[in-house]
Amino acid sequence: MRNFFRTLAPEQFVASVSIRANGSYSYSYHGTLIFVPALIQASRAGFLDLELDARLKDPTAQLRQEGFEKADYLGRGRYAVVLQRSRAGGEPSYFPSREMPVFSIRPQSNGAIMIAGSRPDATAPCQLAGTEAEIDGRLIVTLERGATVLNHNAENKLSTLDHFGEYHWRIRSPDADPFMTVLPAK
Repeated sequence: MRNFFRTLAPEQFVASVSIRANGSYSYSYHGTLIFVPALIQASRAGFLDLELDARLKDPTAQLRQEGFEKADYLGRGRYAVVLQRSRAGGEPSYFPSREMPVFSIRPQSNGAIMIAGSRPDATAPCQLAGTEAEIDGRLIVTLERGATVLNHNAENKLSTLDHFGEYHWRIRSPDADPFMTVLPAK
């Protein structure tokens, strides 16, 4: 359980990122996270070791200490979680971890903000292949007026009265690679 956050992967979720014109941002994640080693064990053996399953209940307290508003163990290595955070401009974020991000928000040297999706390290897609993982998520990025989109690969773009734009991606595999680069207002 030492590297717990490094082994969490998204499953069913809605993740939202809201970029303000001044470069500050907030994000949220509502959905399921999988403890990958448990999922692999359950898929290979057909069941999850009872001792490991019992130990997986303990990290719910750790998740709450990390700022999750909700963290409930569902069994078979799955957690139902809710998280909402706000960050000042210039602060990077990786959710849930740098090693296995659902998304990351990283300031660039030119003042732009890169929002990148769920492509984890090179071994993660292989680890999830053949398991019972049912990845199906949405990433939604909303921009305030004044922020300029430099590039993106969004599937859909919507405009609303309150925001300059809302961009949507559907994520159905661990090697999905949504991205967007935004330049905040000067």
